[in-house]
Amino acid sequence: MLRETRTVILRLLIMTTSAWSIGVTRADEPQTNRPKPAVNDRTSGVDSADASGTIIFKNDFSNETVGDYTDNDFKSDRDWGKVRWANLHDRSEIIDDDGNKKLRMTFPKGKFGHRETGGNAAVSLGTHDEIYQRVTIRFEPGFSFVKTGKIVGVGSNAGWSGGNVPGEGQGYTSRFIWDRNHEAAMYLYHMDQRGKYGDVLNLGFKFETGIDYTLTQHIKVNTGSDKNGILQVWASKDGGPQRLVVDRNNLRFGTEGRGKTELMFIAPFHGGGDSSFAAQQTSYLTLDDISVSTTKFSDLP
Repeated sequence: MLRETRTVILRLLIMTTSAWSIGVTRADEPQTNRPKPAVNDRTSGVDSADASGTIIFKNDFSNETVGDYTDNDFKSDRDWGKVRWANLHDRSEIIDDDGNKKLRMTFPKGKFGHRETGGNAAVSLGTHDEIYQRVTIRFEPGFSFVKTGKIVGVGSNAGWSGGNVPGEGQGYTSRFIWDRNHEAAMYLYHMDQRGKYGDVLNLGFKFETGIDYTLTQHIKVNTGSDKNGILQVWASKDGGPQRLVVDRNNLRFGTEGRGKTELMFIAPFHGGGDSSFAAQQTSYLTLDDISVSTTKFSDLP
């Protein structure tokens, strides 16, 4: 009897050791705050904590240290996956907002453009026909909106902005912005844009300070040269229900397969191309819960 008991115990030990050695995950094992991979350049930036494999990445800054968030900090933050460039110019920091860490960016008085205000960074996403991008933003009290400014977005590459029109279907960019009179809007460069400096699509509400806005955009590339590309945008205010505010299905993000999404931009700044866009007082914006998925987020209607 004693010998049989020892045999059973030995077999259980062998089975348990084998299971952990091949990386088996228990159903009750938490899927947040897991140890990060040892390398920064993960395959397409895929978050290994997502069992379905649909999350390209998610960054809520919970693993970062409160204080300055430099270019080197951005590049070494494994939650981004593969960073293409980071030019934050010592104007970014991690803050603790009632137990929730956020990325806070500074917009100095009298400055405009990403070299002088906010910053400019990009993350590689791989190459995708369809993506969902989400971010939570807050304009701190006293934010100087002035005319217009960019926030975050996605695109096929970084070249389609600043009056550089992809008129032959070379690609696209789609960014969240604040527009005149605090209007929430999308800023879209695509081959059929109406003017040199892109199309502005209003989201139907105005940004207010001191409020958390969760913004989600869905991009699905058009087929061939057809005008059937999809842009959808949802907005949520202070954790409220997601509301569809843009629903377009007649866009051309590119031709000959050139409209696929490859990059995400973290590039909030005032501008505009001259000093009339500059902040009238030093202002602050926070970013949090930035994520990109190849499938629809579960809370979207």
